[in-house]
Amino acid sequence: MRLDRLTALGWRNLHGPDPSRTADSPSPAVAETPEPSRQGPLQPLEWAPHPRFNLVVGDNGQGKTNLLEAIAVLAGLRSFRTARLQDGISFGQTTAVLTAKVFSRGLPSHLGLELTQRGRRTLVDGKTTTSAAQFLGRLTAVVFTPADLALPHAEPEARRRWLDRVVFNHQPAHLDELRRYEQALTARNAVLRAHAAGKISADAALLDVYDQLIARHGAEVIRRRQHVLDQFVPVVQQVFGQIAAPGLTCDIRYLPKVASQTEVELLHILQERRPRDLGAGHTTRGPHRDDVALLIADRPAAGHASQGQSRALVLAGKIAEIASLEKTLGEAPLLLLDDVSSELDARRNAALMAHLDELGGQVVLTTTAAEHIRVAAPRQIFHVRSGQLTDGSVLGDSGAHARGSQSSMDLSLR
Repeated sequence: MRLDRLTALGWRNLHGPDPSRTADSPSPAVAETPEPSRQGPLQPLEWAPHPRFNLVVGDNGQGKTNLLEAIAVLAGLRSFRTARLQDGISFGQTTAVLTAKVFSRGLPSHLGLELTQRGRRTLVDGKTTTSAAQFLGRLTAVVFTPADLALPHAEPEARRRWLDRVVFNHQPAHLDELRRYEQALTARNAVLRAHAAGKISADAALLDVYDQLIARHGAEVIRRRQHVLDQFVPVVQQVFGQIAAPGLTCDIRYLPKVASQTEVELLHILQERRPRDLGAGHTTRGPHRDDVALLIADRPAAGHASQGQSRALVLAGKIAEIASLEKTLGEAPLLLLDDVSSELDARRNAALMAHLDELGGQVVLTTTAAEHIRVAAPRQIFHVRSGQLTDGSVLGDSGAHARGSQSSMDLSLR
């Protein structure tokens, strides 16, 4: 699985060279969002990454994470930074367009995503898709950010998001199921909230409809989470044994608030708790309240493990996710790492680099210092400043040609 070309237009502060500037013009000031002078039409960022390793180097706030986010959004239609995709539209712009040419199992696809404040449009090979399922699965990406390293100490919502990303990468249809569940949950909560505030008297027949939808999709969300985790955990444990102290064990357990996973029993629980939910103004049971236990030596990592042990567990989870996906997909997924090396100690950073070297897939890795990345695999360095990418040298691959950021790509989303 490989990203061959990427174009971003109006996505955060990413942009191509300004045609009004000359090579001798001073560089624009560092900014996380475009400067006021850039609020007019932006030039698209056009990038053709190296098929193996891409080291994106730059200071903080220059757009490295924005680049990874654009790729992740095209892969999964969700951002790892924000709940709303529209938050990625550049300041002063009304539309963002992301396009990519990707290869999966040797076959090319052209992906397109057009975002406005009113919604989104997705395309595959120039044809508008009518569901997320038609779009997803052509580019599978595993994302690793510094925030992931804090997962054992994070709120349950962060661990649910992590688990749902793992499930989605193995079963792309999970995203549609999760969306249907969330839509029904939002509608039910709106009725409950209005009733609790005294604005309306809740319609029992309407709540019956929402309960049935929540039970149907919620039971499937729970089932998928448990099924994927059952297959995933043994791989995590194997990797953890390789990078942690000898004899130290780990486990990951799904903690649903609802003991049963069947639609009938989930519906019964919703109806049984309806009086309590009407008083609370929200739905108090369901997969939106579940958690994931991260354990080391059979004890919660958050309260009993050292920082190094907790990070070793998270690192093992990421490496295991890549390995299990490669087995499921028949090819390595795209790996996106956002300045993770600077957060790991020397031993675990070396373990990560060793595993990356063994991967046969494509990697896009950001860093503030290229010397943090010690891999022997073929790689190309790119530099990012104020949202612009410039090409650097190709290393460890004498027969390869630099791909670069000057490749043209049709923005018509064909």
